[in-house]
Amino acid sequence: MRTTSHACAIDAYATAVASIAYDTRDGYSITSCRTVRAGLDDYTGPNSARALRRLASLLKKQGIEHLALSVHPPCFFPMVSVFPDIITSEAFETYCRAEASNLLDRPGDYLHDHIPYALRSGDDRLRRQLLLYYPGDLLEKVYRHLRSLCSIHMGSHYLKPMIMSMAATNRPFTLLEIEPEYLTCSVGSNGELDYFKFWQLNHSSDAEYFALREVTANPEYRQYPVFFTGALSADSSLMEKISGASQKDLQPLNLVKLFSMQCDLRSSCSSPVELKALCAAFVSLYDQSPS
Repeated sequence: MRTTSHACAIDAYATAVASIAYDTRDGYSITSCRTVRAGLDDYTGPNSARALRRLASLLKKQGIEHLALSVHPPCFFPMVSVFPDIITSEAFETYCRAEASNLLDRPGDYLHDHIPYALRSGDDRLRRQLLLYYPGDLLEKVYRHLRSLCSIHMGSHYLKPMIMSMAATNRPFTLLEIEPEYLTCSVGSNGELDYFKFWQLNHSSDAEYFALREVTANPEYRQYPVFFTGALSADSSLMEKISGASQKDLQPLNLVKLFSMQCDLRSSCSSPVELKALCAAFVSLYDQSPS
């Protein structure tokens, strides 16, 4: 049986729509990955109707009726909080809204996602959760425009499917995402998140310092393979400096290689926005696939 999942990712510079198929004989294959030059400002500025029409036209041409949507907002606020490991969804949402009220000036303007950490040994009653708060206007605007065309069954901050894709390997990993404004480091093993750190960057030169700090500081994770992505990861000089100083072999995040996906497309499917779309499609599909 063949199952296909479609996803759209929007970041500051572009929009990507990707499709991944899975069947028990051939595994995963990327069937489509298209990019259009429409970033955040195009969807929120005075010409937003044009960008939304272009996106709707692309989805219609590909016959996409069900879609996962991933956004890279202009800002987000991560925090770690502790919840009972067994909790109703209603109570969880109440806790998240309470945390938002303590963190944000206008909490009602924000959406949130969460990623559970691995349980700590000896305590099965509490679990840490990584909460990601981000402005909800873009996601809600795209949803309103597309709902007559297709069903959006999953909407998220882009980091959630990206981290969950890495965790799905069930192997140890360190993931560095290096953007002009910030750097994140996610570490996991055995299919779960063990560590997350967010660093605000005042200057692009800060990226080297914080990347080195994360890759080398914790001896527990020092032997984990390091993958990288993000807008600044295209700076080969920066990545060579980090690799040389840390004496680590840094690998660009590439889902095709990570999961041995079949891909006969012209695109390498490795640009930041393509990766965001592919991660969203993969996570949506992975949840449906037999283990």
